[in-house]
Amino acid sequence: MLWWALEEIRIQRTGHNSPYTHVLLELAWNPGPDSDVSLAAELLAVGVPKASQLWPPIGSVVLVAPGADAHPGVQPAVDTVREQWPAAVVTVVDETVAALLGADPEPPACVVVHQDAVHTSVALVAGREVVASGLATGGVRGLADAVIAHVRDGHGLELGLETAWSAVVHGGAFAPSPKVPVPMSVHGSLITDDSPGPRQPVDAVLPPTELRAVVAPAYQPVVDLVARVLRDAPPEAARRATAGGLLLTGPHPPGAEDHLTELTGLPACRVDEPTSGFEHPRVLRNGVARLLAEIPPAPVIEDRSGRFRRVIADWASSSVGDQHTYTPEELALLEALRLLPGPPNTDDR
Repeated sequence: MLWWALEEIRIQRTGHNSPYTHVLLELAWNPGPDSDVSLAAELLAVGVPKASQLWPPIGSVVLVAPGADAHPGVQPAVDTVREQWPAAVVTVVDETVAALLGADPEPPACVVVHQDAVHTSVALVAGREVVASGLATGGVRGLADAVIAHVRDGHGLELGLETAWSAVVHGGAFAPSPKVPVPMSVHGSLITDDSPGPRQPVDAVLPPTELRAVVAPAYQPVVDLVARVLRDAPPEAARRATAGGLLLTGPHPPGAEDHLTELTGLPACRVDEPTSGFEHPRVLRNGVARLLAEIPPAPVIEDRSGRFRRVIADWASSSVGDQHTYTPEELALLEALRLLPGPPNTDDR
């Protein structure tokens, strides 16, 4: 149930029947002092080519991150793209701008409150430009961790991360859930000190009022950040954004917009995301698709068919004997044609 909301980094590939492949990477994590800022770079260098089906050539790579180029993980990722796919067009988009573009209709100015796995981005966006912004740590996992700590201390149960997040979404903390009747029961393991074996499974009932008391404080840093962003913005931009209100994107629990309206006094609306199955969050991807439709990337793509014909002819004639002169893509073609490990015997042709 909404497990995708807990993912710290997401990637999407398109282009199987296109002239080139487009890679979209969402840096849905905020590396702190003890975190590896090159996580996205490592995924691009190792995880993507090895674990995914990429259809060469790679023509476009889009990185979506809080703060865009200011995010510490962006530059290592850009350097990796330049090394891996020199011809690719690299685009870096602030995640709040992508969220704004993914909304329908797109407001001219507002305060975007985008929630991800481990943080919440708050930015005053006017005319697709970020005027003032900030990050609140916690995000989806922060809400789930608050429920885990409460159930452990108050009910003596150990909950899994997915169970706790499901309680946040369907427990009715801010609004009734259309799918789960309240009060909601959560399934956990009884915490005991004297049992070396498996823990006893037990259910605990969490009424909406109890969940609200747990989840609501986790939104206070977001409220403080909204106030700071409006205070830091120029007066005219702050006035326009105040009239536009709050735009909530990402997997906020139902009713979070009403809760933030109560605390900030600003009108709020939300962009609903998929809530079940194997669907993935769409608002950022929709925003990137809209941006690229308006300003399409224009990679310089070589005629691969002509190049491959030259590679096969060179190999067959033994004019080039060093495998290191070929790209991995060209070596893969030669191997598929069973022309490796050595040049073919042209006398038998």
